Amino acid sequence: MSSYKPSDVFPVIKRIIDFIRQIIVGDPQPIFVITATLLAEGHVLITGPIGSGKTTLARSVAKAIGGTFSRVQMSNETLPSDLLGFVVYTREGIANIVKGSIFANVVLLDDINNAPPRTLSALLQAMQEGKVSLDGNVLELPKPHLIIATMNTTEAELGFMPELSLVFLDRFMSNVQTMYVGKYEEKQVIKNSYMIEDMLTTSKLVSPVSLSELLMAMSAVREVYVDDAITDYLLNLVYEIRRDNRVMVPISTRGVISLYRLSQAYALINGRSYVVPDDIKAMAYPALSHRIVIKPEFRDVIRPADVIRDAINRVPVPR
Repeated sequence: MSSYKPSDVFPVIKRIIDFIRQIIVGDPQPIFVITATLLAEGHVLITGPIGSGKTTLARSVAKAIGGTFSRVQMSNETLPSDLLGFVVYTREGIANIVKGSIFANVVLLDDINNAPPRTLSALLQAMQEGKVSLDGNVLELPKPHLIIATMNTTEAELGFMPELSLVFLDRFMSNVQTMYVGKYEEKQVIKNSYMIEDMLTTSKLVSPVSLSELLMAMSAVREVYVDDAITDYLLNLVYEIRRDNRVMVPISTRGVISLYRLSQAYALINGRSYVVPDDIKAMAYPALSHRIVIKPEFRDVIRPADVIRDAINRVPVPR
């Protein structure tokens, strides 16, 4: 059991969010979702059109929590060894392990759907188990460890990029969707663009939280209370989506666990030590949208978010 109470970490979480909001303008919900994913010990996929702030959001999260950071621009030539590392043997047969980019606390994988399938498969163990196997050597990844992958939806929709497999998508706890900001917010971005770039690139800026404080906050998430009635509501919502005749592939149990843990973290972000139905509703979209596959005959008129919203409207809320 954790020795930290949820109330102990409210100030830590607030400092993380306040820092990111200095850089990211507009709708704060993507910031809340990515922070909840971090606290719930998951990984996040950021999707959106070209130039909508996906990479900036990822870099701001990395800056907010300190620790080590690595960025890989994925391409069809990216090899598993570029991410995981490799082993070099001396003439005496001694193995020297060269660790790859995956061993940073925060790993940004830009344009993830550019990567070849072999490279994506090599990430599965790291994302699920927090470990990497190199030539028979099993290495633990650092804690905290957050993989932030970005996907350009514009080129994917036009067919210029391949889609990610369902197996790989299921390893992401959440999907954060970014959009272009409004005219007022875009004016702020333009006027503050130099300041934002300086904040993200300078080594002099001190992160608002330490890694030990972040680990404390992550530990406190496990102590957030979830009543049985709330758990039943979560399951009823998922089963309603699974029964939807517009859905081709049922949501996995991993997806249900993701929704449960994200809801705990989201409650903490909102200053509560217990989960309420509104936490489940808010986190259903980022936890489930990338796991819902619409049948071909409905894809022109229905989106995963529509399926989730319909289920929320049909399932009774516990009193």
